[in-house]
Amino acid sequence: MKRAAVGLLAVVLIAFINAQAISLHADFYWSPETPTDLEEVQFYDNSTGDIIAWIWYFGDGKSSTEQNPIHRYEDNGTYTVRLVVIDKFGNTDYVEKQITILNVPPVADAGKDIISNNLTVEFNGNGSYDLDGYIVNYTWDFGDGKDGQGKIVSHEYDEEGIYIVNLTVYDNDGASDYDNIEVLVDVTPPVTNYTLEPEKEWYNGNVTVSLQATDNLAGVNYTMYKIDDNEWQKYEGNFTVSGEGVHTVYYYSVDNAGNVEEEKNFTVGIDLTPPETNYSINATYGQNNWIKDYAIISLQATDNLAGVNYTMYKIDDGDWQEYEGAFNFSVNGEHVIHYYSVDNAGNVEEEKNFTVKIDTNKPTVTLTAPEEGYIYIANRRIMPTLFGNTFIIGKFVATATAEDATSGIHYVEFILNDEILWRDYVAPYEIELPREFLLSFNKIKVVAVDKAGHSEETDVVSYVKIL
Repeated sequence: MKRAAVGLLAVVLIAFINAQAISLHADFYWSPETPTDLEEVQFYDNSTGDIIAWIWYFGDGKSSTEQNPIHRYEDNGTYTVRLVVIDKFGNTDYVEKQITILNVPPVADAGKDIISNNLTVEFNGNGSYDLDGYIVNYTWDFGDGKDGQGKIVSHEYDEEGIYIVNLTVYDNDGASDYDNIEVLVDVTPPVTNYTLEPEKEWYNGNVTVSLQATDNLAGVNYTMYKIDDNEWQKYEGNFTVSGEGVHTVYYYSVDNAGNVEEEKNFTVGIDLTPPETNYSINATYGQNNWIKDYAIISLQATDNLAGVNYTMYKIDDGDWQEYEGAFNFSVNGEHVIHYYSVDNAGNVEEEKNFTVKIDTNKPTVTLTAPEEGYIYIANRRIMPTLFGNTFIIGKFVATATAEDATSGIHYVEFILNDEILWRDYVAPYEIELPREFLLSFNKIKVVAVDKAGHSEETDVVSYVKIL
């Protein structure tokens, strides 16, 4: 009975020991699940049993006795991690698992977008990097079917345009990355045009100027202008040119690639002063500015800047007509010539006028007494004579009439025996004939002169003066 009890105790003890051994089980896991060689790996013990010790072997030659250690691998790769656990009974267990440490790929940096005013462009990949190693290769695709190698490279394009340039970098673990930039190659300067509204050679007021700049690729950055010798200023919108004279406006533009347009200019003529017109008359004058026959009338217009465009004139209330050169004028009477000129800037001269007095006709004159063929006694006509002779006996007053419908009579002269007996300026025109003793034989006529200088005379009347 004793022996049976001892045997049973031994069996129970062995079973207990085996049960303790069987309950010890090594296990672990980590986070993050796919770490990189730049990340710390947190290992977590997931073993079961009454464990009193942990031994970690990370596969890279390093170990730890912490239950939940943190470890960072210095390089990417696949490592075998072993966890050994020991319980209080001295039992051991272990487990091995493979962890893959990923490489951190490089970062490609092709730089900023480039705007170049040269066909040769430099590219710089200095901004690229690899955090867990180093870059072993820089490959450039220049976007024109050509490529190049190197961290810093230059490439010459055949023509201007917009290109997408790609940089691909490879690190020492074979990982790669790429970066794209846009390269705008513009070697053509912008073109600037101007607008004047309206556009003409001369203006008679302030002139508004508009500048329009265009560029084929990069776009216009700014436009500069100056007037005459003034300072350059940036074009911000329409500006005004003012002041009488000929002004020069200079301008140019710069595009976003830095291409500078060749300086250009245009002139703006401003004339604020109307032209001035003078007249001249070529004619033969009598009295009181009366013209005897015809007048050659000339108009002379001058302008200080823009020059004369045209001259207009009209006679009395007639129609305006353009002056084309000196013209003859011979219409009897007193006439008003109106005129003005316009210059090439549009300035209109104030209308002016002058008077032309023309008399082309002779006056009419009649010796009313004595008449040929009569006998006069004491200033009275008595009777006609038989043979047409004229006799004057006693006191006698010779009379005449004269008329001029245009300029008027200036004076009337009585001519006795070819000498001026009397000049009369006011009608009635008359003069007492000289008295002669006994008999005298005489000739008398009358001459009328108008204010234009025309003269007319009567026929000579011969008479015998008695007493």
